[in-house]
Amino acid sequence: MKPNLFHNFLVFVFLTLQIQAQDFKLSEYAAISILTCEPGTDLYASFGHSAIRVQDPMMQLDIIYNYGIFDFYAPNFYTNFIKGKLTYTLGRQYFSDFLFEYEMENRSVKEQVLRLDKNSRDRLFNFLEKNYRPENRDYAYDFFFNNCATKIRDLIGENGLISGIQINQATDLKKTFRDLLSENLAANSWALFGINLALGAKVDKIVAPREYQFLPTYLSESLEILTIRGLPLVENDRMSYESKPKPKIQEGLYSTPAFTSFLILILTLIIGAIEYFTGKKLWSFNLILFGLSALGSLLLLFLWFLTDHHPTVHNFNLLWLSPWAFLMLWINIKTRGNKPTKIQRYIALVFVLLLSATPVIHWIGIQKFDPLFFPIIGAIWMRSVPLAFQWNPVK
Repeated sequence: MKPNLFHNFLVFVFLTLQIQAQDFKLSEYAAISILTCEPGTDLYASFGHSAIRVQDPMMQLDIIYNYGIFDFYAPNFYTNFIKGKLTYTLGRQYFSDFLFEYEMENRSVKEQVLRLDKNSRDRLFNFLEKNYRPENRDYAYDFFFNNCATKIRDLIGENGLISGIQINQATDLKKTFRDLLSENLAANSWALFGINLALGAKVDKIVAPREYQFLPTYLSESLEILTIRGLPLVENDRMSYESKPKPKIQEGLYSTPAFTSFLILILTLIIGAIEYFTGKKLWSFNLILFGLSALGSLLLLFLWFLTDHHPTVHNFNLLWLSPWAFLMLWINIKTRGNKPTKIQRYIALVFVLLLSATPVIHWIGIQKFDPLFFPIIGAIWMRSVPLAFQWNPVK
């Protein structure tokens, strides 16, 4: 072990023992800053990261407090992840180790040094150390309301540990959580497609500017407009690491949701034309469309009723990824392209009305649907209408 690392190790042990006994006093040269990390390529890193840095040159102390730690190997991790019962942990590490990770991932790290008096620095530092104790460090993670950025927001905000902070009126951009998520994900990506599929109407309500700060970038921006005793809260900002230019990765056209969505629509139009000009009834194609709708509804129902993911409730995607599609499958299997019965037509008519309601729901603003859903919805609608109105596309 190198001498400086050995010294830092001793400092860590000393601090832990001292803080467990009493509040620790930083020197007058100490500084506390907020780190904002650039988004990464993995989905869980797509929205960036926030952490707190505590420096004290007199103690040769340079520590990061990180509320974004989770353990893939924890018991039942994946089960709890699916159910929305995530436990995150406050981690503590050397700044050099933290920065090295982001240098290896080529992700910029911006640092904002806070203008705090000695009492505020001591109070915040001791809170973090006590919060790091094994009995305190775990917390119930919530992506929108209790994450690495909101933890920091609540520590230094209006009712936090730092006295004298004044919040200047921020411009209300009238954004929803869905809008904010979309800013960090590519428009034609499976990540955004899947998120828009899973999240319900609750994320389409306009949120207050303070709630934007679940995203590290907005937390960083909010710090710039805070004042403390008439002076800017951010005393100094700098780049701890600035990422190198990254090559643009062009996703192949055939692997995008746009290609898949319009392919389904085009195939539906082609099959309809074949039926019209040849007189063949390709009713088995309906099994694919209605089967996808039915299976998709099971996923949405599971997320709504069997998990703790509150943003997945009240999901109007169930209008087109609908349990009603199971009845449509039954109709297709029973009729095999022949004329449906009266009750079967009524069942199909209900499904047509459900599908027709999706653009209305979108237009009114009750829930916003991904534009790439509509070609698929249109395809299902075109295969449902003949069953509802006894219309035969064959000459």
